[in-house]
Amino acid sequence: MAHVLVLGGGFGGLAAAHELRRRLPPGDDITVVATSDRFFVGFAKLWDLVGFRPLLDGVRPLERLDERGIRFVRAEVTAIDPATRTVQTTAGTLTADGLVVALGATYQPAHAAQLHQDAYNLYHADALPGIRAALSELTSGRLLVCVLGTPYLCPPAPFEATLLLDEWLRARGRRAGVDVAVSTPAQLTLPVAGDDANRYLAGELKARDITVLTDHAVESIDPDARQVRFRGGQTHEWELLLAVPAAAPPPVVAESPLAGSDGWIEPDRHTFATDADRVYAAGDCTLIRTATAQLPKAGVFAEAAGRIAAANLATDLYGGDRPTFDGYGYCFLELPGQRVATVTGDFYAEPEPAVRLALPDDASFRAKQQWEQDRLTAWLGTDPIRPSSADHEQESTYVAD
Repeated sequence: MAHVLVLGGGFGGLAAAHELRRRLPPGDDITVVATSDRFFVGFAKLWDLVGFRPLLDGVRPLERLDERGIRFVRAEVTAIDPATRTVQTTAGTLTADGLVVALGATYQPAHAAQLHQDAYNLYHADALPGIRAALSELTSGRLLVCVLGTPYLCPPAPFEATLLLDEWLRARGRRAGVDVAVSTPAQLTLPVAGDDANRYLAGELKARDITVLTDHAVESIDPDARQVRFRGGQTHEWELLLAVPAAAPPPVVAESPLAGSDGWIEPDRHTFATDADRVYAAGDCTLIRTATAQLPKAGVFAEAAGRIAAANLATDLYGGDRPTFDGYGYCFLELPGQRVATVTGDFYAEPEPAVRLALPDDASFRAKQQWEQDRLTAWLGTDPIRPSSADHEQESTYVAD
């Protein structure tokens, strides 16, 4: 009887755990270890923010994994020894015959430390009540959505948030008094999405009179003066700042023997195998290099990596064919009016990703909703988590894939 450990309860971890359960004999043990006891799809935070749907409607408890033959342990992973596949956690020491590391990412500490006093982390669910309260009082000044550094999670999200909040302000008759702007240190809004998507997104932002500040690297945030200073000395004042910190590997990953020079795990980009025997890595805790940059840190890719990693680990244990990831994937781009464009293609293509933009149609938003529901239902069931006092506790600083 084999025992397999999956570290992380986000997209990569849940996809890996369910793929392992499908492939391994019923008597084999599969254990998921995660700091949080719940899962939700990241884009649901924006739906909560603009009043489309409460976040809790899309949250599922990880304890339901037990009903699917997968043991769930809520604990923090404190050390990883890939040579022996031994993991130290706050719930004790665990050793396995195979290991999938899918611990997601956290935020650059220097960025996170600057966000207070009407400067919020757009990606942190715990910030939603404060952002909603600030929006309710916003009638003048500047709303600035600011990418603080790269890489960051879910590349389209800052621009989706900007467009949806512009729509929210217009619906309440406040847009004339509020300047809306979005900044990024990159030279394009979405470098990994291709020329068509960048032109299309630029057109959508321009049509709504949204200021786009590309090639704007942040040097500092002054919360007292409500001012962002960019490299080169340029400054912009804000009434409400929604910031996107750069992603960082969790300390337990960066300090492990699995980490590369940048602190991320760099597995084989086709099989997601690491240099350690029967140890795989998937999702946002990895750095997957492509021709021009790296694979986007997004749920779609974490899910694909988790499944491939799990299938190859099952092959290590019992034999069979080895599946590989071909770099093909997609990203949603949500737009005002409940429209969704999709960027699809080969992100491993040379000399640059071969991706194309599918323009939104009447069914696109429903398709995005169904995409979320399919994963929630398959992995953790249909019923949302019940509200409780725990829902007001501070969320872990780790971000699910």
